[in-house]
Amino acid sequence: MKKITLILAGMALFVNTTKAQDKSFQKGNISVDLGVGVAIYGTKLYSETTSGNITYKDDTTDRAGAVIFPLTFEYAVSNWLGVGARFAYSNYFEEKDSISGEKSRVRGIDAGVLFNFHFVKTKRFDLPIGFFVGYSNFNIQFNDPTNQVGKDDGFNYGFMLTPRIYFGDHIGIFFNAGYLAYTYPNIQFSNNTDPNMNDNNDWKFKIKGSGANFGAGLVVKF
Repeated sequence: MKKITLILAGMALFVNTTKAQDKSFQKGNISVDLGVGVAIYGTKLYSETTSGNITYKDDTTDRAGAVIFPLTFEYAVSNWLGVGARFAYSNYFEEKDSISGEKSRVRGIDAGVLFNFHFVKTKRFDLPIGFFVGYSNFNIQFNDPTNQVGKDDGFNYGFMLTPRIYFGDHIGIFFNAGYLAYTYPNIQFSNNTDPNMNDNNDWKFKIKGSGANFGAGLVVKF
């Protein structure tokens, strides 16, 4: 009886080990995702200027859209947790100015830490739920005769559901749906004649944005 118990225990251990090795995500894996997506944000713009003893404040809500090119690196620290880095470039949609006929150029660059939780996975399918947070840089070029620009360093965070489908042991595709949020607390403006336009009337300007993101791309696993 003791021999049978030992044999059964050994077989169970072998089966469990085989199943773990057959999973699409396991401890020690390194994966790289490169994709493209579209985001739609609701935005809040706050402007404040001071003239004499009077302070003028303006709160505006609007919408913005962007094409996003994300790149992520992830290391599996366990069979269910991946830790890594996320980088992204955003190119925002802009309309032509009604007076100059020119389009402003608006872009964002993100860099942050990524945490993925892999609770659903099979041999060819992986469904991580991710959270990331980090730094974000904002830049707007108005393309006017004075070459006015606005810049700021802020932060961003987001949540992502990123199903991955593998065609073999290393190559696959992914889709993602998530929520992104940005804050740029103190945008600084300048042009050809004034390196600090914010000094004029103590001008303060900040932007907050948040919304949905959808995309797809290629994943490589090592």
